[in-house]
Amino acid sequence: MNIVRALDVALPELPEATLRRSPPRLNPHVIAKEHVEKGKPIVIAKVPGSEVVLRFSPEQWQVVRLLDGKRSFEEISELSLEETGVSFSPDDIREIASFLTDNTDFIYKTPIEKNILLKHQLKGQRKKRGRFHIADFTDITVMEWPRADDYVSKLYPYLNFMYTRNFVLLTLAMFTVMLWMWADKFGVIWNDSFEFYNFTAKSGRDLVEFWFLFAGMAFFHETAHGLTCKHFGGNVEKMGFTLMYFAPSFFCDASQVWIYGGKWERIATSIAGIWVDLILCFAATVVWWGTATGMWIHDFSYKVMMVTGIGVSLLNLNPLIKLDGYLIFCELIHEPDLKERSTRFLSSWMHKNIFRLPAEIEYVPRRRRVFYICYAILSGIYGYLLLSFLMVLTYHILRSYSPEWAFIPAMAIGYWVFRARIKLLVSFMKLLYLDKKERVRAWFTPVRLVLVGTLVLLLVIPVWPEFAGGPFLLEPSQVALVHATVPGVVTDVYTEEGWAISAGKPILRMRNLDLASEVAATRAELQLASARALQAQLRYSGVGAAQQERQQLVEKDRLLSQKLANLEVLAPISGIVLTRNIRDMLGQPLQEGAEIASIADGSIMRARVYIPEFSMRDVAVGSAVRLRISGGQGLRSGLLSSVAPVSAVAEDGLVPKEQLKGINPSHYYMGLVELRNEKGDLRPGARGNAKIFVAHRSLAEFVWRFSRDLVGRRVW
Repeated sequence: MNIVRALDVALPELPEATLRRSPPRLNPHVIAKEHVEKGKPIVIAKVPGSEVVLRFSPEQWQVVRLLDGKRSFEEISELSLEETGVSFSPDDIREIASFLTDNTDFIYKTPIEKNILLKHQLKGQRKKRGRFHIADFTDITVMEWPRADDYVSKLYPYLNFMYTRNFVLLTLAMFTVMLWMWADKFGVIWNDSFEFYNFTAKSGRDLVEFWFLFAGMAFFHETAHGLTCKHFGGNVEKMGFTLMYFAPSFFCDASQVWIYGGKWERIATSIAGIWVDLILCFAATVVWWGTATGMWIHDFSYKVMMVTGIGVSLLNLNPLIKLDGYLIFCELIHEPDLKERSTRFLSSWMHKNIFRLPAEIEYVPRRRRVFYICYAILSGIYGYLLLSFLMVLTYHILRSYSPEWAFIPAMAIGYWVFRARIKLLVSFMKLLYLDKKERVRAWFTPVRLVLVGTLVLLLVIPVWPEFAGGPFLLEPSQVALVHATVPGVVTDVYTEEGWAISAGKPILRMRNLDLASEVAATRAELQLASARALQAQLRYSGVGAAQQERQQLVEKDRLLSQKLANLEVLAPISGIVLTRNIRDMLGQPLQEGAEIASIADGSIMRARVYIPEFSMRDVAVGSAVRLRISGGQGLRSGLLSSVAPVSAVAEDGLVPKEQLKGINPSHYYMGLVELRNEKGDLRPGARGNAKIFVAHRSLAEFVWRFSRDLVGRRVW
């Protein structure tokens, strides 16, 4: 049985009686110093080892100092009036003492009282944990060094030169030289500084190397905070090593500088870690710049540059999260606890003005209210994005092993990270429901119920058609290209562009004198060969040779006659002549293989529909398509017969070119739709817009799909 359990059994009422009967006494270890903020004196105080820092007016601090464990509240009230000239009633003093007792360590507590408080804390923790409890991995304290001040005190005499004016100027010169060394590769270094933190592309060895490298640099960073605090008269209360979401992180409690130091001393303490990071980055840059590519020291120095350079410095200087930049920003604008105050102001303002809940809004000067709201929103969004990082990282790592099920552990991690905020949301919804329950019931009259029901039906019933749109270009389903099979000079042209022509009808006629002469000569030789073959038969000698000669001339005559017939070019199919200025060929010589005309079969037209890439997931072959042809030619309907498996480039003029570089052109996939041209009013080259029917959806489904796609494109 431990001492807490023993006290619970033997002395269950003693602590409460002791707290009621003994006057409060100020903790003798409290440290405090008077400062001037916004032109007014203020006393900043804290208890070493505690994270609570309080600000008092000089009159309030004088009252707190009178809490000696002997004087009653009435006596302190009289003494405060004599010493400060400000009247504090016994109830006011009792309220101050009660606040300090319940929320801070400013009031001295006996060992018995500490044990009882420990018992209550443990009991409260057990109630929160319930029957099942899993350790919180968001912030695991591995080790603490309460005597860290001894380490810093021993180190400070050897490094106090860092706080001289000459060394500061030297470091500025070092940073300038570092930038000069980066000059020719600054773009690469800038990109690598952020790509270095892309854990999805790292191997197991890379992750281990990063873990130890980051831990080592973090140690030097936190030591710099402690040395600077020591330089300005404060003590380092503790240092430690923690795992935040399993990432290594050192911490150094340099909060005493907020007691002993002024504005610039606090800023110097906050920026000291970044300053030392940049010094280490300079040293690594010199080694990287002066060593050959491929050496291990060259590669290691470059990685040190990534850990201590641009990426870490910008992250630490970001005022939206409570790191060094946040502390510096708070000092510059004279707003301590900016995040807590702005978040509390925004939350209470929304409770009161938007949700109409009872809430007390902390007074904020009018000129700062917009700033408070903007900062609270931006810091909240940035904080949630950082909290989502672990969930996204888990998904990307596991997706390479199991793309289908990687979302399950990612969602589990996300729930674990956001569980406290989910509980707050649930509590808020309960509070909102209890506050508005009666009012909502009174508002829902029968008429309003009917209207709301109708609205809900409109939202959930899938009656709204969804289309996937894209430009299209009409072309004939069959096009025949007519070429010259023999050379010749065009003597007659029988058609023009746009004329209908039937299969077998002549297009043009050519003349070839050489071919005609060769045909005449071949036919004369054929007659002679026929006569010689007849005589050979009559003499019964040389019949074979004569017959072979005659047969060769017959075949030659057949081929030449076919070429002669091809001088009249005929249409291979029925359709429309597409060739422009075909009559300009009259009198022109044509070589063998020259293109003469193209004829399109206009009975069935084909629309090439260019479907945007983002619509491909909803488009299926066989979907109904509605086409609106430009120029007032009306609507046509058809079915999507096929979709190309790869993307295609849209025809010039179909898609307008954007002049803004921030608007990236979409990729298109080509789909085909066949249309019957029974009336003959569809012309090749006609353009328009097509709508491909996808499905009937509800308005709620439209909103859900849009939100899901928005999150999916940017978060995952």
